[in-house]
Amino acid sequence: MTIVITSCTNRKRRPVEVGLVASALTRGDLLSVAEEWGGRLKEASNKYPASEVYGGRAFQEARLAAEKVGGRLLIISAGLGAVEASSLIPSYACTVQKGAHDSIAERIEAGFSTSKWWSGLKETSPYHIDLPATLDGSDGLVLAALSEGYFELIADDLLQSDKSTLARLRIFTRTPASRLPEELQASVMPYDDRLDGPDSPIKGARSDFAPRAMRHFVENIMPSAKDGSAQEHADAVGSVLRDWGYLQKVERERLEDNEIIKLIEKHWDAADGSTSKLLRVFRDELKVACEQGRFAMLARKARAGRS
Repeated sequence: MTIVITSCTNRKRRPVEVGLVASALTRGDLLSVAEEWGGRLKEASNKYPASEVYGGRAFQEARLAAEKVGGRLLIISAGLGAVEASSLIPSYACTVQKGAHDSIAERIEAGFSTSKWWSGLKETSPYHIDLPATLDGSDGLVLAALSEGYFELIADDLLQSDKSTLARLRIFTRTPASRLPEELQASVMPYDDRLDGPDSPIKGARSDFAPRAMRHFVENIMPSAKDGSAQEHADAVGSVLRDWGYLQKVERERLEDNEIIKLIEKHWDAADGSTSKLLRVFRDELKVACEQGRFAMLARKARAGRS
């Protein structure tokens, strides 16, 4: 069976449980923070299938790819570890992104790194499954659509897998292959900015690039080359991209927060209050620049002002 690996998203479709926010943890060394977090996870009362907790296009694209190949969907979470999409989990708020409100890095006094946090999380989370053993126990392709930060979390786990497992690994990411461990570089499928160019049938935002590339792969490459090698798959991707044009750079206006909020309010009804639709309006129609995380924060302010 094919295994599909994706990351969780900050957007939650279920209310975050009280206490399961990284910012509520006591500051301390990595081990003590991991143990406190693990204890809170064990005490969580409300649980839902993981596939019902995460939202956003990135997660849905990965889910669709898994369904297309009848695969097993695994989710890499900075708050839970590696979890099955069917597992019952609590809704929480935890990220390894430094500076974010619910960054676990801000709760650790010294010596933080994503790989060290992952090691601590694997020991304390009641939801984590053994990733190398799970991958080695499969017999189909392993499709991993992740950002660089999430590859930093699980790189050691991937490298602990058997050589036969690494031969079945296909990686989808915007991260240049040269920034991944050497042993993983041959597994990277060569999708690039042409995925968002004028000829692409699956355009989107940078944040969902990796799962969109994976979905294109399972729909357009795998059907005729399921048993191909990594090099054969990479060549097939390159052959498709050869006829696609590159994304043309668009100069977008930069505005202050209050100006963006006013525009969000103006176009709210036309976008049905959907943050993703509003962001597309800003980028494609209004030609206004706004980083996705900042836009989501300003959209929440606008929503609160309407209530």
